[in-house]
Amino acid sequence: MENDKNQKGKCIHDGHRKRLTETVNRVGLDGLSNVQALEYILFFIFPRGDVNPLAHRLLGRFQNVQTVLEASVEDLMEVKGVGEMTAQKIHSLLEVFYYYTSEKLKYQPLKSVGDFLDYIEQLLRYRAEEELYIFGVNSSGYIIQGRRLAKGRTSSVSIEMRDVALYVSTTKVHGVYLVHNHPDGSSTPSKQDLVSFENMQGVFNFSGCKLIDSMVVGNDGIYSMARKNTVRIFSRGVEYFQSLLLDNPPQE
Repeated sequence: MENDKNQKGKCIHDGHRKRLTETVNRVGLDGLSNVQALEYILFFIFPRGDVNPLAHRLLGRFQNVQTVLEASVEDLMEVKGVGEMTAQKIHSLLEVFYYYTSEKLKYQPLKSVGDFLDYIEQLLRYRAEEELYIFGVNSSGYIIQGRRLAKGRTSSVSIEMRDVALYVSTTKVHGVYLVHNHPDGSSTPSKQDLVSFENMQGVFNFSGCKLIDSMVVGNDGIYSMARKNTVRIFSRGVEYFQSLLLDNPPQE
């Protein structure tokens, strides 16, 4: 009798997984509710069983899928049913996306600054931690193969010149861009950012490889230290315009 119940439950769950997978293939994750989208993501961590209750518990604590994926291992383990290994797997899912984005550039060099700005916006705009990347420019003038030089939980990351030298020597590039992000902050460079850029320019002048620019990706846009201005302004959400209306109500 117990075996019959287990078999029936397995068939129900398998059928649900199949239907949800078919829906994703047909309309994408955007066509799902938050719970369904998180369920689908959890399928890759739990190959069998009903993950719907866990999806509800995770959303109950973290409110949305984005926050679930950005949560720390320690925070995830506070949710019932999430052990250390499960928490590590959930936490690593963003790294899979970042790896795909990085690999794409290796085999599809960017041929314009606009393409490069698109790429670094996608790569760094929504990251929860500050990270520093280096990108090379080859002899054809194409931007190629970025490499992460540093990652930190603090408000700043530092540059190790030996890592820069290793990148330049292995990729044989003629020039480089340095790019870092300000998580949940403005793209306006800090005083430390500006001093670091000036110092790095001096170092590169003696290396035979040009430092073309150092860029900052913030929540408002992308700033170019070489041009000394914002080179891309991100679109503002509805909350921004609502705040403008509240601060500046229309005159009667």
